[in-house]
Amino acid sequence: MKRSSPAGCAFLFGFFIYCGFVHSLSAEVLLFPVHSKNKVGYMNPQGKIVVRPQFEDAQPFAEGLGAVKLRGKWGFINDKGTLILAPRFDETRWFSTNLCPVRIGQKWGYINPSGKFVIPPDYDLARSFVESGADPTKQIVLARVKKSGKWFLINPAGDEILKTDVDELGPLEHGLAPVKTGKEWGYIDITGRVILKPIYEDAKGFGDQYGIVKMKGLWGFINNQGELVIPCRFDAAGEFEGQELAPVKQGTLWGYIDRGGKWVVNPQFTNAKSFVAGVAEVEVDGRFGYIDKTGAYVWKPSK
Repeated sequence: MKRSSPAGCAFLFGFFIYCGFVHSLSAEVLLFPVHSKNKVGYMNPQGKIVVRPQFEDAQPFAEGLGAVKLRGKWGFINDKGTLILAPRFDETRWFSTNLCPVRIGQKWGYINPSGKFVIPPDYDLARSFVESGADPTKQIVLARVKKSGKWFLINPAGDEILKTDVDELGPLEHGLAPVKTGKEWGYIDITGRVILKPIYEDAKGFGDQYGIVKMKGLWGFINNQGELVIPCRFDAAGEFEGQELAPVKQGTLWGYIDRGGKWVVNPQFTNAKSFVAGVAEVEVDGRFGYIDKTGAYVWKPSK
């Protein structure tokens, strides 16, 4: 989804990227990009400006750091707005387990909060680390990377945990990862074993134990047994991800449904993302704002 102006970094991310962000958030400082007079700053979940708008673009905070864009390059600030890592990256994601994927030139690697590469920039694509849910007895944090046309899952040491032969690989969440082979999508586990057969036209990650799948041109939600819990009747959909509402699109507009598939916030937005800390970013005609779970604006759409 393209943007017509420097705005809404959440909307800049592809679906897999943004949902990974939601899934990897810790209970630390949560600050969200807001837009004023074509500059970007940060607000807290209550809608109060914490860092004044001054950046070309910005990404939500994670692990105490926010990625900001200045003079065409990305760096990182703390929650006071102080520049911690000078802008020198061509692209970046967000910190998770003290590692952040960044791109310099055409290659991606992982830096620590000091800006030092811990995993060298050898990848064609790289995503942030997320909790895989692969083992209920312990935490296993993995990231997706792509190199020489192959998708891998790596651990924070940079070790290859799984090498795949699939065309596309989504995030491993709640023990399942969506994969595309040929024209169909299915789901695999951490070993690469097929758990849900490739019968879907498209598929997204498992947010809060609901996977998002496309059948006959429409999107719905499944459980980890592959059973439809909300029928495929939407033109697009996002994750519940620990929240009681999920963004879905009907026709040309987005709104929010509950776990029973009932509308709670009627379709009215050009775009909409999942809730984080009780707020969700929405787009209205090229302007970006935040709503609470009642649909009331915490930050009115601005540009």
